[in-house]
Amino acid sequence: MKLSRVRFNSKAFTLVEMLIVLSIIALLAGLTMGAYTYAMRSSKRRVTTGTFEGIKLALDRYYSEFGEYPEPANSGQTADFPPGKPYDLSGASCLYQALTGDGYDQLKGVQADNSGGSDEAPAQSDGKTEGTAEISKKMMAEVPQTIWMNKNGTYIVIDGFGRPFQYVKAATPAAVGDTPQATTINSTYDLWSYSEDEENTSMRSLDTLEKPQVSVKWIKNW
Repeated sequence: MKLSRVRFNSKAFTLVEMLIVLSIIALLAGLTMGAYTYAMRSSKRRVTTGTFEGIKLALDRYYSEFGEYPEPANSGQTADFPPGKPYDLSGASCLYQALTGDGYDQLKGVQADNSGGSDEAPAQSDGKTEGTAEISKKMMAEVPQTIWMNKNGTYIVIDGFGRPFQYVKAATPAAVGDTPQATTINSTYDLWSYSEDEENTSMRSLDTLEKPQVSVKWIKNW
């Protein structure tokens, strides 16, 4: 009796070879995702830094125009970014109005200027930054849509991560000889973005004096 010899297809992958191929694919996918995540984070930081510098220049222009820096009118105003993660909006809404000229109800101590007649901007922001009244009060030459948004009816300046910039004006003496309680690290104002930090978003600038490590990821002016 003649025995037939069973032949195996030498072109087929063995189980070990399949596992090696899958491991390589998983490794490459992980490296690709890691590189993509890093690139996106770096891009958002660059956008934030660019907006940050633009805000500082606009604030200097505001000071030259009015002799003081703007002050938030509604301290403690918050909104979630994302749900369950509250961020303070008071500084970002103050910055929006001060730098775009769109409204003034978020600016403490600012009153309507009736000299503008019918072209005077309304107290509340409406998202229009190109009207006659807005242009006359605009502190930023260009205000692209990407640096501001409407959050729950409040217009705010946002960073590259889509979250509100934080801004606090330094306290000023109420009378000659008065020494007010410090509200900022700088003698003018504190400006910062939490950037990619999603853990310390309830911390304020003064808090970082005792715990400087919490602001390592922040983009800030102190």
